[in-house]
Amino acid sequence: MPDTDPHSVDRLIGQQYPALLMLFRHKVGNDQLADDLIHQAVTTALEHLHAGRVSQPALIGGYIFRVAMNHLRNHRRKAAERPEHRANPDDIEKLGSDTEADDTEATILRQVRKLVEELPTVRDREIVKRFYLDEQEKDDICHDLNLAPLHFDKVIFRARRRMREQLEALGFRKSDFFGVFLCALA
Repeated sequence: MPDTDPHSVDRLIGQQYPALLMLFRHKVGNDQLADDLIHQAVTTALEHLHAGRVSQPALIGGYIFRVAMNHLRNHRRKAAERPEHRANPDDIEKLGSDTEADDTEATILRQVRKLVEELPTVRDREIVKRFYLDEQEKDDICHDLNLAPLHFDKVIFRARRRMREQLEALGFRKSDFFGVFLCALA
């Protein structure tokens, strides 16, 4: 295993787990399957880490996400080979979600929205909200705000940097920004 404190990797996973879970739930569209695959991905990633196959342990969150995507592809392949075991999508939609996870997601989303509202300029707040939270197209935002695409890129880059500075002022590390931003996208 690379020279990495196992406790620091565990803390990193613990910090990034809720955001990874929300992003993956959004991607998969099935909370139970996403939960299972992320859990399996964490186990696999830790096995790879201990075997020395993870070159940058500080980026374990991204590694877990990639492993989860591989598990999802494998799951879909298996499901395609076994049509008699497929569930009706309407039945899956009727299943309830975990209320504790919903509460965590709602809390994180409130914190992200508060962070966006605390950006120093109206333009930063509007661009970040519309682009990341409302998932509007860049071209539409550029048109509405009369911005050239390159200028938009510069503005959103600076807005993200300001958000990162706000997070660091609250005690978060640079690597935590990824997790917070994932929450906003989920």
